[in-house]
Amino acid sequence: MKHTLLFLTFALALGANGQLTNRQFNLYGKYSYGFNSATTYNNYGLTGELIVHRHFGLNYNFDFVDRSDDYRQIHTPMGIVGGPLIIAAGLANLFDGDSTSSGGLALVGIVLFFLPEGVSFHQNIGYRWDISPYANILGIDFIKNRATDESWIKYACSFGIRGTYVLKNRITFSPFVETRKTAGVPWGFGAGFGIGVLFGERDEFTEETP
Repeated sequence: MKHTLLFLTFALALGANGQLTNRQFNLYGKYSYGFNSATTYNNYGLTGELIVHRHFGLNYNFDFVDRSDDYRQIHTPMGIVGGPLIIAAGLANLFDGDSTSSGGLALVGIVLFFLPEGVSFHQNIGYRWDISPYANILGIDFIKNRATDESWIKYACSFGIRGTYVLKNRITFSPFVETRKTAGVPWGFGAGFGIGVLFGERDEFTEETP
């Protein structure tokens, strides 16, 4: 009997309608500290997550990585840079008289601009608590060596798991651990904390809570 009650309690906790996925958008600032085989880093960032389903979100990350080896990295979703370039190419074709491909290129550029960097999977583990593994695979890093003034643009990705507690149905507190990779740079491992605000209401998931 005791085991049955424990199982039911656990099942109800997993099925609880948590506050995070009742909302449409989570915007949070974050800080993390990490290391790889060559250096340590401080990461300051802003993340926007569009919650498209009670179990899935789309991630957009903007980070500044301050490395101890005098390198600096600015991280953005790939589409933020690629989208405007393709739109510009479409406009250039229009001015060159090639209106056939200009509209198509502009449309592709607009779609690419809004392309998310990654996805997250959400699971409510109790009232106000959420846990979400995530994978960000469409990122780029702008890297600069401050000592030599050299700079590069490199592919970047990150994978991790984030816990979230929602306070007053609006404020989020999110500890996380993650691994990061930039092309040409060893895998990094770090941990950090985010504080954010929830926006929008998902009517289909809304329920009254005490």
